[in-house]
Amino acid sequence: MDDHTADSAFLDIAANLLAVILIVTLFSLLAVQSRLIQGEAPDGVLEPELPFETPRRELFPPFSRFYFVLEDRLIPWDERAVQTALERGVATTPQGQLRWRAQPLALRDIDAYTLSFRPDPQALKAQQQPFDPQAGEALVEEWRQEYQQSRRAPTFIVYPSGMEAFAALYPQLEAIGLPFRWFPFPENRPLEVGRYPQQFTDYGIYW
Repeated sequence: MDDHTADSAFLDIAANLLAVILIVTLFSLLAVQSRLIQGEAPDGVLEPELPFETPRRELFPPFSRFYFVLEDRLIPWDERAVQTALERGVATTPQGQLRWRAQPLALRDIDAYTLSFRPDPQALKAQQQPFDPQAGEALVEEWRQEYQQSRRAPTFIVYPSGMEAFAALYPQLEAIGLPFRWFPFPENRPLEVGRYPQQFTDYGIYW
């Protein structure tokens, strides 16, 4: 190897080393500049002036406790009597008539059903004393405790004759923040409740 070739090889190595040093220096400067920009721009980390809270969506809704509201009466639906009637294979309870309709599994391991219950307004009124609006606060507090303990919330089936009584109760329910539902209900219509696969697989049915 002559002197010219040795000098050329040395220059190549030196040039490569210089290129590596320049690249490392460049990346170091960019990293330092990035940290300086982040530190000198506080506007990028300010908290928003208005809160943007994501609405709470629950896959499993609360359990329901049903109440019939008609005239001046607030009457709990006797679900235990319905259960007893189903076990005995009869279609009558002290509060009305029922009909059970089982649904096929439809490739799902969930027993779906629909229960159709036709209340007897006269029988309902005979079971309950007139509702005292002055006792509403104590009743609402009882519902609040029940919701906290067993996750059961009231659902009101309001007949046209019961609108006035429910209107007196509604502000107290709103004030305490208790989840509840209510439905206007004609007297000649059956109440239908059930269980469906959609209640467990998506948000199709929720409070």
